[in-house]
Order: sequence, then structure tokens, then C-alpha cells
Amino acid sequence: MTTDRQDPPATNHNDSTPEPAENAPITRTIGDGIERFTRRLPSNRPARPRLNRAIRIDPPRERIDDLLVALGDAQHPYHAGAIDELTAIGPAAVPALNSAIGPSQPWLGVYRAAETAGRIGDGRASTALISALRHPNSNVRWSVVRALTQVGDVRAALELRRVAANDQGRTSWGESVAGAAQSALDQLRRRSVWGQSIELVKTALTAVFMILALTLAFSVVQTLRGELDGFGLVIPGQTQIPQFTLPTTEPTLGPTARPMSAAAPALAPTADAADAADGTDAPVSGETPVSVGPLVGTVQQVANVRPLPNTDNEPIGRVSQGDEVRILARSPNGQWLRIELGERRAGASAINNPDGSGSGWINQALVSVPAGEIPVEDPAAPSTSP
Repeated sequence: MTTDRQDPPATNHNDSTPEPAENAPITRTIGDGIERFTRRLPSNRPARPRLNRAIRIDPPRERIDDLLVALGDAQHPYHAGAIDELTAIGPAAVPALNSAIGPSQPWLGVYRAAETAGRIGDGRASTALISALRHPNSNVRWSVVRALTQVGDVRAALELRRVAANDQGRTSWGESVAGAAQSALDQLRRRSVWGQSIELVKTALTAVFMILALTLAFSVVQTLRGELDGFGLVIPGQTQIPQFTLPTTEPTLGPTARPMSAAAPALAPTADAADAADGTDAPVSGETPVSVGPLVGTVQQVANVRPLPNTDNEPIGRVSQGDEVRILARSPNGQWLRIELGERRAGASAINNPDGSGSGWINQALVSVPAGEIPVEDPAAPSTSP
């Protein structure tokens, strides 16, 4: 994408009120054969103080234009990092992103530009995003709905209601555009003034409970401290408990002879000796076996959870962006993951599998998967009896 518009020239906010000490005329005097320059004394008008502002240098417009072209071209050398770099540029890139977002633009460029605008979160992108809700590509509409959720502009509520009620499209990986719009409406509703008031009340109640818990804990600690202070004191009229002394260690007599009390029971063979006797490998002494559990990933966006690894079935749950999930298995083609909710999750997230397992399948593109081995599971394959 190219444009003939040029950046406006930089302006100096202090030009309207120049400081006398810097702009006063200079007069030349000659003395002792050496030229010297002196400034005319400033007037009695007090100088205007300078403001200590942090100066941020925005990248040239040509760089932003190159990144916008890279968003829609998968073969462009800047394609992989274009979103991150534009997000780092921040609000300065929003006007250019708005020009790339529209219902008639190529779908890949609009899809990536909407994602970038959502990450920046600048409200100036709301108008362009709302217009892109009428793009013919369902992937673009889904990405725009996500961006409007992150921008948080309540002006988009009317269009999001229309999409939630009428849009029948699905993304190429099976997600419903209408479902995403309904989730966006729910999040915008929670961000309303009423929702913020509820959050303030919850915060106040939490603070009260924390104060009560701390008070109770302090009382328990004081009581325990008093008990410990009185431990070992000799009370007149009571028998003092004798103190225990550690037994002394007897010296070793030799490698073949070692005294043993007749009443002492014989020691049982250790696990290492038993394993060595029957020929099995025993763990090295001092090493702790490492327990291997399921990998833990993070949900990248609001998504449906299904009973089988395909979109030909009704969802059995929904996860929210930022939820922690445990990855139990993957489909043979690697496109789906069977998950269950972890400890860190949103209150609206739930998986209600009819089989009672609390797990379900989600497209792997919607979850950040850490490195590690994931067992393969094929629900369509017939189970074999042992």
C-alpha cells in the first residue's frame, strides 16, 4: 500500500512565546584587539518555564506503509513481525490502520489490521472496525468482533447485536461469528458503569474479609506465642520433666564385625538391594523421580469447546481469553486438542461434557501450546477390549 500523504512538519509549541534570553539580538564590541560577543539584557517580563516532556520519535510513514503491505502478503519478508512492530508503534499507526480496514479491502490485510488495532486498543479505530463488520469474509468479521471487544467502544454495541442475531458465518476453523459477537456484547456489558460498581463492591467486601482474617490470624499467633513462651517453665509443686539427651555414636569396629543388640530387630533389605537381587533396575539413591503431567496452555481468544474434534456437533462449553487449560490429548491430524480447565480461568468459562469427564475438544489454533509430547487420541476409532 502506498500513499502520497506526507507527515505534517514538526511544530515547536514554544514558538508563540520565545524566551527573551535566547532570541535577543546580538551586538558586537571590540576591545584589546579581540572580538567578543555579548547578549542584550532581557526585559523584565518573566520567562515562561519549559515543560519537561518525554519526546517520542515516531517511525517514518514509509515504514508504516511497508508494514501495512506486509500484513496482507504472506510472502513479504516483514509479514511475520508486522503485527508486533505496528503494535509497538502504537497510536501513531492507527490512522494508517484505519485506511487498511474496510468492507472492500482484501481479506487477509483487513484480518491482520483489525487484530493489530485491537492490540493497540485506540478508540479512533472504532469507526473503521464497525464498517468492516459488513466484510463478505467471515474470518474478517470474526477478527473485527474480537478487536471491538479489546477496544471497548460501546458505540459498537448496536452493530454487534445485529451480527449476533443475523450473522450465520463461520471461520475457516469452525468458530461462529454470531457467537463471538454475543461474547463481545457480554464483555462490553460487564465493562459498563453498573459492572464497575459491582466490582467496587466486591473489592470492598474482599478488603473487609481480609482485615477480619488478618485480625483472627493475629489473635491465633498471639495465643500460640504465649503457649510457646510458657513451654519448659518449672511450676512449684510439679515434677520437672527431664531433658532428653542425644545418644553418643559408637565407633565402627571394622568392615566384617559390628556389634548389635540382641533385642534389636534385623533391618529389612532396602529397595535398592531388593531390586539388585531380582535383576531389576533401581533408581539411583538420592534422585527423586519426576512426575510427568499434562502440558498447560493458555487460551488466546474466546472459543467453543466441542465433544468431538470437528465442528459437526454442538458445543459443550466455552473458554475465555487468558484461561489456563490442561492439554490431555491431540487428534491424529494435530488440528484439535482435548483440554480441561485449569486453575486460572474466567468465571464464565465452563466445560459440561455429558460423559462427566469435564474435558472437550478445541481447535489448536486457539491455544498456545508449550513444547512437549502430547498423546494422540482418536475418538472416532473403535476401542479394543484388553
